[in-house]
Amino acid sequence: MDTFLAKPDEVDHLKRIWILCCQCAVTVYGTRPPTAAYAERTARLLFMTGAQETGFTWERQRSPTFEGRVGGFGKWQVEPGSITDSLDYLRRRSDVLSRATQWLFNDPHAPANWPDLFTLDALLWALRLDDNDKIGLLFARLHYMRISVPIPESLEEQAGYYKWWYNTKYGAATVEGTLENYRRYWRLLAPTLKQGAVI
Repeated sequence: MDTFLAKPDEVDHLKRIWILCCQCAVTVYGTRPPTAAYAERTARLLFMTGAQETGFTWERQRSPTFEGRVGGFGKWQVEPGSITDSLDYLRRRSDVLSRATQWLFNDPHAPANWPDLFTLDALLWALRLDDNDKIGLLFARLHYMRISVPIPESLEEQAGYYKWWYNTKYGAATVEGTLENYRRYWRLLAPTLKQGAVI
């Protein structure tokens, strides 16, 4: 993995990612709005996923190639099959699509049919763009939303949840390594946050 942002702005970068995770967790949901506790759980799982997948540093899996459809995309390393499944989910769930559109574009005039306006290849190229984090985060959120098992409370259980449902048994991640990566970035971020704040 690349060295994490060895720059003075690393904490600002993490704070921006955390804010996006919190906003996505609160805005993009299924049938009913999440409780504050569940929104925080969701935001932490999304932050944990990015910490493990890329350390918030790069947008494209290093192998096999930058081009093509194989491998992960964006800081959350969503894969083409998951993106396709999430787009199908959005087409079936106009309520979720409406909230996802609102969050992704932050524009009341954004067309709700955007999943049909972009080809998969166009989305994959958008996910390769540096700091184009909202779209990668949205597809990570939608991936988790399609799972019927609720997000657990503890960090240890969340790391296991990530491993089982996102990284899968075929992925190289471990529960212990996922927790270690989460804690590494959270230690940098936590002192800058208000106690218990989910934005």
